Amino acid sequence: MLPEAIRLVELRARVPRYQRDVLRALARREGTSVDAVLTRELEDVASAYRDELVGVLPELAAALAWPEIA
Repeated sequence: MLPEAIRLVELRARVPRYQRDVLRALARREGTSVDAVLTRELEDVASAYRDELVGVLPELAAALAWPEIA
């Protein structure tokens, strides 16, 4: 069973058009979805700020370690 912290949720965001176009272009180039590209990039951000964020997001450490801790 997936930990709550890594279950999918819907996210709506308003971004500049060029950022949307960048996400679409990367998804096309990689043969994947915008969701997959954005998820990968946000994973990198979460990892980069892990030490800072784990104090305010207690589930973050477990989410980043999954599935190794499953």
